[in-house]
Parts: sequence; C-alpha cells; structure tokens
Amino acid sequence: MNVTTSYGTWVNHGDSTNLSVEATILDAINGGDSDWRERMESSGALDLIASDYRDAIDNALPEGISITGDEFIGLHHTDPDYTDTIGDFDIRAAIQGIDLFEIVQKHDVDA
Repeated sequence: MNVTTSYGTWVNHGDSTNLSVEATILDAINGGDSDWRERMESSGALDLIASDYRDAIDNALPEGISITGDEFIGLHHTDPDYTDTIGDFDIRAAIQGIDLFEIVQKHDVDA
C-alpha cells in the first residue's frame, strides 16, 4: 500500500505572497501592458506557461515528490535514509533555480 504525505504548499515553498502557481505567474506578468496581458490570457499562453512551469518544478524536485495543485505531495517512506534525504531537500531553492521569465518569453504572444 502506498501512503502519501504533504511536503508543504506553494505558499511554504514557492511564493509566500501567492496561493498558487498561476497567481505567481499573473504577478510576474503584471508589469506588462494591459493589452498584452489580455492577449496572453485569451491566446492560452498563460495556460501553457503554467504547464511548463509546473513541469519545470516537477523536474527540479527529487524523485518521490511532485506538485499537485498547490501542494507538494510525495510518497511516505518507512526507510529513514530515504525520508531524511527528502526531508533535507530544499524545495524553495529548487524552485528559485527555475527561470519563470524564460518560460514567459517562450510563450510571449508578441515574440
């Protein structure tokens, strides 16, 4: 039987000022021209950005943890060595290593 456990939320590890990945993305593009932001939303670019950003986050996390919605979920292991390795992993540092603006530029409707 697999048992999962929470390793924290987006607010704990990703962005303490936003409740979700998508809210963080909206904040990141908030300084842009309002017409551009509207084109980004209506074109579906924001959904693509969110998908790519979530993929990048999952790829930065150790095996056994993933972002699900706004929570980091992983298998609960009884092996203390594995649990200590996961417990010592710095999720925030892994996320900070991802260039969100590079992902935004990839999907920029004006590029």
